Amino acid sequence: MEIAALIGGIGLFLLGMQMMTGALKELAGEFIKDWMNRIAGGTGRAIFSGAVITAIIQSSTAVTLLTIGFVSAGLLPFRQSIGVIMGANIGSTSTGWLVSLIGFKVDLMAWALPIVGIGALAQTVLTKRKAAYGKAFAGFGLLFLGVGVLQTGMDDLQAAVSFEGMTNIFLLIAVGAMMTVIMQSSSVAVATTLAALFSGVIGFEQAAYLVIGQNIGTTLTAVLATIGASTAAKRAGLTHVLFNLGTAFLAVLLAPVLMWTTRSLSTALFGTFDAAVGIAIFHTLFNVLGVLAFATVLPWFVRLLEWLLPDKDDPLLHHLDASVAGIPEVALEAAHRTIQLILAKLFGLARNLLAGGDVDAEEIDLLHNAAMQVRTFLAKIEAMSPDVFSRHVQILHALDHIDRLLQVLSEPAAKGANWLHPGLAERWMPLMKNAEQRIFDDEAMPALVSELNDASAAMASHRKIRRDEYFVRAAKSSDELDLVLKKVDALLWYDGVLYHFWRAVARLGD
Repeated sequence: MEIAALIGGIGLFLLGMQMMTGALKELAGEFIKDWMNRIAGGTGRAIFSGAVITAIIQSSTAVTLLTIGFVSAGLLPFRQSIGVIMGANIGSTSTGWLVSLIGFKVDLMAWALPIVGIGALAQTVLTKRKAAYGKAFAGFGLLFLGVGVLQTGMDDLQAAVSFEGMTNIFLLIAVGAMMTVIMQSSSVAVATTLAALFSGVIGFEQAAYLVIGQNIGTTLTAVLATIGASTAAKRAGLTHVLFNLGTAFLAVLLAPVLMWTTRSLSTALFGTFDAAVGIAIFHTLFNVLGVLAFATVLPWFVRLLEWLLPDKDDPLLHHLDASVAGIPEVALEAAHRTIQLILAKLFGLARNLLAGGDVDAEEIDLLHNAAMQVRTFLAKIEAMSPDVFSRHVQILHALDHIDRLLQVLSEPAAKGANWLHPGLAERWMPLMKNAEQRIFDDEAMPALVSELNDASAAMASHRKIRRDEYFVRAAKSSDELDLVLKKVDALLWYDGVLYHFWRAVARLGD
């Protein structure tokens, strides 16, 4: 019976954690993106952000995966991602504090079921956008219901089985790691360990080494998330692995000191040693220790990671990482940045043609493939708010104009347009060069759209006037018909290039 209670308790806690994390991640999506955009000011802010976000959504694994995706999407510099990942380990200790301070101090069964009921009802009656609040509330209730069932199972297990002989620290660390791998959540593993400790199934030192192992176990998910991902994502994943292994090594090396400090702090705070709270303190202490140790060698650590994983990605596609598709706002930002890269290349191609260069068919194919990859990436986005949906539509419009630009730049009229209308080539070449550099500056986008709009309007007006003049000349002298047709085609080419550049940038900037 105790085994059934254990399995059921773990299942309820895991289900509650998944519901709560998923709902909080959905609710905090825009907040997380904005926060990530603001933490480029230093390692300290990055660590603080990682800790806060993890405490909010209650999953260091989720934050690590988000960070990997954010690095790939270009929203977060790699160096700052290291701070976020380190901070996530500190934030992960919040689950231990929550369970030890609340989970074992109140009648969980009396509170958990009403919370689940209210949350489920709210999820049913609230609008689609607000239903996540009900889901988070129900998940919170299931989480503590799971702790209550776990306590019952552990009480029965304590009477039936003794773990006193299990003193090998490396075996305990290995068991802790396997618990996280099997349960796919270090928070669930920590809660299970706390329930076992509170029920007397295991002792404080055994629990401490299990928690060290549980920190290591989270690295598997990060490794799996980087399979087939960009180099930046792989570096972020490797950061998580090396940091957690290094922190575990320090925790084992300094375990006697950390345990003595834990006992002293617990006694000072509560007047007596509380083993469950002691594990929360111990968990926090060794993670803070790991952060301080790695922060002191951060420049060398960054160089080591860059040496181990040199950049070999397609520079056009390195922002497109499937791991961010779950956060629509971030996924659209990744697509936005990829389109900026494509447009920069297109401005460069146009400038080369205006200077008398040839069409690079291979680069045209690469850009066409990149545009297709963006569409495939966008197809993975599911739930979208009205604002996100609107932006999604604008990005698809931008991609359509990019496709048309690729066609226009590949037309036969592209070759020779510069000498047929040398004045136009000289007029628009500086604009192409300027746009190639400014396309990455989102703040300068409205001004660039205005310049391209003016250029397109001026070219359209010029094309109408000159086209009529050319046909009048051809009517007077049939000998000039061939040249006139070439000049008209070149005018149409200039007109198409400027129009689609204007519309693509305008759609991207909306």
